[in-house]
Amino acid sequence: MAIVNLTDAKKQLNIDVSDTDDDLELQLYIDALHVPIERELGRIVEQRTFVDEFDLASGTTQVLLRSVPVASLTSIAAVDGSTSWSVDPAVMHLNGASGSVTVLSGAPFTGLVTFTYVAGPAVAAANERLAALIILQHLWETQRGRMGAVPGGGGEFMMPAGYLIPNRAAELLGTQLPGIA
Repeated sequence: MAIVNLTDAKKQLNIDVSDTDDDLELQLYIDALHVPIERELGRIVEQRTFVDEFDLASGTTQVLLRSVPVASLTSIAAVDGSTSWSVDPAVMHLNGASGSVTVLSGAPFTGLVTFTYVAGPAVAAANERLAALIILQHLWETQRGRMGAVPGGGGEFMMPAGYLIPNRAAELLGTQLPGIA
C-alpha cells in the first residue's frame, strides 16, 4: 500500500480530484515517495513484498532479514526447489521488529535459500504520510519552476536545487538537520 494515494496527493497540490490530466505523472511521484523516506529513516514505511536470498552454511538455524519491520513470512525455499520450510509459527519464530527468523523445529537452513516476506507497517504513521505529501509537493513545484526561498523573506526556506527533502518534511521525520549546536 502506497504511503499516500492519488486523491490525497491531488488535495495536497490543489488539483481537482476529477482532473485526470496529470494522473500518470503524479502516480510516478507517489510510487517513488517511500524511497527517500526509507533512506532517511533506515526502515520500511510502505508495506510490500520483499525477497531475500542467502547462501547459508549447513545447520544454520537463524537468519536476519534485510527489510524491517517484518509483518509476515510468505515462504522459505531452497533456490533449486529441493527443500521448503514451513512458515507456521510453531515451526518458525519471526521477530518482526528485528527481522530475525529462527527455526524452532525441523530441518535447519542450508544452501541457497530464498525468504519471501511482507515488511513495513500496515498503515504509515501520520508524520510520515504528511512528510511524504510535503516531499511530493516540493518535487511537483520544483519541476514546474517554483524553487528556493520566497523573495522578500516570506514562506519556508528551501534548500538549494538538488535537495529532495524540505526542512519541514525532515523535521516531521525526526531527522537531524545540519547546523551549529
